[in-house]
Amino acid sequence: MIRIEEIGLEIHDVVDGALARLDDLLDVYLDLFPEYARYIAVMRRRANRPPNATRPFIEHQWLALIDGRPAGLVVFKYNYKRNCGLGLDLGVRPDFRKTKATYQGQTRLAKILIDLRHEQIARDAFSFGNPLPLGVLVEVESPKVVARFMEYGMQLLPIEYFEPPVTEDAFELVNLDEIEKTGFKPMHLGAYPIDRGEFNLEDPVQISRFIKALLIDHYGLLETHWAVRQALQSISRSA
Repeated sequence: MIRIEEIGLEIHDVVDGALARLDDLLDVYLDLFPEYARYIAVMRRRANRPPNATRPFIEHQWLALIDGRPAGLVVFKYNYKRNCGLGLDLGVRPDFRKTKATYQGQTRLAKILIDLRHEQIARDAFSFGNPLPLGVLVEVESPKVVARFMEYGMQLLPIEYFEPPVTEDAFELVNLDEIEKTGFKPMHLGAYPIDRGEFNLEDPVQISRFIKALLIDHYGLLETHWAVRQALQSISRSA
């Protein structure tokens, strides 16, 4: 557990059988992301298995409490094969979006959680003997959220990106024949730098690594899938 006394923050990682806060985590998730209710079964599964159960990832499901009350969540993974993070979900309930005190110069809980997420991903990398990760990838749809995340340090990848309807974790929960028909949603793909000395979105090798970390490793698509090919081919067009 992470505790930051000055702002009344506690963070519980709901994985590896730590189920005491699972219902609170799912309540916050459904409150903030009702359109993604299909992932509730996936989150329950993550909570019941070791964080390294799905290669090449270390999984985290953080529930954030402010003064003991469920305030927000951060769901993310460290990809030790590509040495980068994937930010899957981040949300804060409206009543908790500003903290009662400043922590490391910040009052917005979302930014504090983002910074703590990046510290955890760096710790995960070091536990594998990897160097500081390049960054953390996030999918963003809303222009308002894009603008807010860019204030927090996110940079947009200059590619054409489509979000698959489900992750590989959820394949058994849907009819695979229907996945393509469900529709791939156009999204912005962004990245928060961690290793600022090496992070470079003008480097096509880095962008390719990010695309594969998400679409191939996380979503389980083949490199020959049209969404993967389109994203990779768009790198050269944006250069």
